[in-house]
Amino acid sequence: MRPLPERMTDHWWWRPGVHPGRRLLVWHILFHDQADVRAMVAECQGRLDGIGGLDVIPDEWLHMTTQIVGFEDEISSGEIQDMTAAVAERLRPLDPVAVELGRPLFQTEGVALGIQPPRALDPVRHGLRAATASTVTAHHLDDAPGWTPHLSIAYSNGDGPTAPVIEALRPHPAPRTAVIREVHLVAQVRDGHLYRWEQITASSLGG
Repeated sequence: MRPLPERMTDHWWWRPGVHPGRRLLVWHILFHDQADVRAMVAECQGRLDGIGGLDVIPDEWLHMTTQIVGFEDEISSGEIQDMTAAVAERLRPLDPVAVELGRPLFQTEGVALGIQPPRALDPVRHGLRAATASTVTAHHLDDAPGWTPHLSIAYSNGDGPTAPVIEALRPHPAPRTAVIREVHLVAQVRDGHLYRWEQITASSLGG
């Protein structure tokens, strides 16, 4: 187990190639149909209320980033269509996946909830990566770090100690079950201290 970070840093630095208004294609798992999970997130965010240096994520924009594809202006509409068809084919043999969320992950740039079992969604991620690699030329797969599935609940907007954040989430919230039935391709932009997006399509596990 990694040691807990002692300090938080600003999440809102500009990643390479990202600038205001430039849309990034990303496969997300969204939680609009997971009322129990959204209630747990609201509970956690309520506990963090009053701690400076955090931007909590509005309910509408809760997400689990599953695979970054690349910038929309570098990917043709034909490649997007081919990718979504390939994703549908890859996910069709998979059953919906039940995971538990509730274990806080304290990161230098924010606070998230991890999943149990921790590798339960790996087949979904592998399917997205294989479909993207086979259809999209200007993809970001080679730049992608190792994946730790997580549902972010707040981002850090400055430098400060993690101790108040860690203490606020003790005891940990009771875990809630989420059943992952689909993934969503979105065109995402950074808007100040917020990620927002337009949904392009969804692809279901099990077809």
